[in-house]
Amino acid sequence: MSVIWLDPVHAPSPQAQPQVAGGDGTPSCMIEVSESRAYDCALEILDGYKLTGNFAVDLEIVLRNLGVRDKVTFEIGPKSLLSDCRHVEFRANSDVPRDAFDEIIHSVRKQIGFDSALPWWVRFFQ
Repeated sequence: MSVIWLDPVHAPSPQAQPQVAGGDGTPSCMIEVSESRAYDCALEILDGYKLTGNFAVDLEIVLRNLGVRDKVTFEIGPKSLLSDCRHVEFRANSDVPRDAFDEIIHSVRKQIGFDSALPWWVRFFQ
C-alpha cells in the first residue's frame, strides 16, 4: 500500500542515509526522486507513448519493475513549485534486512534519483 504524504512542515534531511524509523526498528530513508526520470522510466517499462503523469503511479511502476514493490512502502512529500524533485521516504517492510534495504535504495537512486549536479537551467529544459 502506498501513502502519499503532504506535510509541508516536515523538512527532509539533505543526506539520504538510511536510518531507523520510529520504535519498530525498521530502516527508512528519504531520497530525492526526479519526477521526469520516473515518468520516462515508467514509459520505457510499459513500452508506451503517454501516461497520466501521476507521480505515485509512475513510482509504483518503477518499484514493481525493480522487484521491490512488496519490500518497501513510501511516502511522497510536497513538491516545490519550480522543481522536478520530490522527497520520498522509503520504509522497509518488517521482513527486509537492512543490507537488502540499502541495495533497494541504491537501485532506486540509480534508476530515478534526482541529479542535483546539473545546473537548474539544464534540469528545467529536460
